Amino acid sequence: MPVKHGLLALLAQRDLTGYELKSRFERALGDFWQLNSGQVYSTLERLRRARLVERTGEAAASPRNVERARYRLLPSGRHQLERWLAAPACRLRPIRDPLFVKLVFAPPERLPALLTSFAAEARRYSDVVETLTALLAQAPVSRTSRTRWLVVEATRLQYEAQLRWLDTVHGLLAPLAAAPAPLARPTRRGPRRPPPRAASRAALAGVPRHPHRRSAPD
Repeated sequence: MPVKHGLLALLAQRDLTGYELKSRFERALGDFWQLNSGQVYSTLERLRRARLVERTGEAAASPRNVERARYRLLPSGRHQLERWLAAPACRLRPIRDPLFVKLVFAPPERLPALLTSFAAEARRYSDVVETLTALLAQAPVSRTSRTRWLVVEATRLQYEAQLRWLDTVHGLLAPLAAAPAPLARPTRRGPRRPPPRAASRAALAGVPRHPHRRSAPD
């Protein structure tokens, strides 16, 4: 869980309160990862129960003063942080995008509306890519600015990949949306044919019973 290990990494620098942890976490990642206070304190409580961190100060003994309590990293927490930093990711992160669900389950008659919504998404991604490109124009100097620059660059590359995919969707499906729908052919209903027996009877109705017998002369 990246939030848990991010908090451990901040506590490895110094003892901090929950509010200070939230502020420093968001300052490091900027607008790319926002935390809410409930998430921070619930994560800290799980870390405390796992004996990875401990509360310090006068407010540590009172559950009502948990917001003013400071947290300290324990040796077991530092060991887990070092293991997490050195270990590769367990598995690749699955890509789950709401646009995929729209694309797969939209009925054919809604294809023009779907492409219109995708075009709006492409404009949003394009605006964000321009903003990120402007942020990346200034070369980083310090280590902190370099790590933040790399996060911004990773986001820009992901958004550019999404833009290319949206262009592919439009190029592949736009001809289908412009093509007219096939007309329904009316069902031809001809005269009902009599069954074979009835047809043979109808054919024999006009044939004399004894074609070789001559009629008597008058």
